[in-house]
Amino acid sequence: MSSKSNASEKLSPITLNIYRILVLGGFTAFLCGALTIPFYYETQTLWYKVGIDNTLLRTAQLAGMLALALLFVQITLSVQSMFLKMLFGGARILRWHQRNGVLIAFLALSHVFLVLAPEGMANLPIGKKHWPEMVGALLFALVTLTVVGSYFRQKLNLNYKTWKAIHQPLGYLVIALVTVHVLYVSESFEQNVPKISLLIAFFGIVLQVVIVKLLVWRSKKRKT
Repeated sequence: MSSKSNASEKLSPITLNIYRILVLGGFTAFLCGALTIPFYYETQTLWYKVGIDNTLLRTAQLAGMLALALLFVQITLSVQSMFLKMLFGGARILRWHQRNGVLIAFLALSHVFLVLAPEGMANLPIGKKHWPEMVGALLFALVTLTVVGSYFRQKLNLNYKTWKAIHQPLGYLVIALVTVHVLYVSESFEQNVPKISLLIAFFGIVLQVVIVKLLVWRSKKRKT
């Protein structure tokens, strides 16, 4: 019997449900907290936008914030810690990971479109001065590549080992790039609370990945 099954059997159904509620509640609070940032820490750009342009830009900010939050969730799902496996099962976490990836790609596309719509294609932010926006463009390309590659892996004749060797580093690169992009492109994150919160989330994710990888490595080493 697996260690996951042994751990699950030690917990009563009530305890498992309590943990599930706490995890899902924390996830919901995290998303809601992210979505409040554009309202509590409003960017000056919105002050000069009226009517439909204001609405489009506000919606773009919300789509971007939701994509940001879900990217952090995506990394948590991808590492599949034993705790999450115990609560929800590996198959369910994998399904969430796949669907979340599609949602992130859709939100990223929406964010790009809604940001550019009020300005028009003639005012694309290109050049050294607009490097944070160009990081965002690279980020969008990588997110799209990652999601498309995942769904067409077999048609591309990529075996699982090769695909994982590409997919996983891309995921880590995306989370690093999105942190840089948001910190330097959004006026909201010039404020201490959003900035510190984002950095805590980023380094928390890094720490989580390192811990899970070390535990997996140690487990494999014991078996050899």
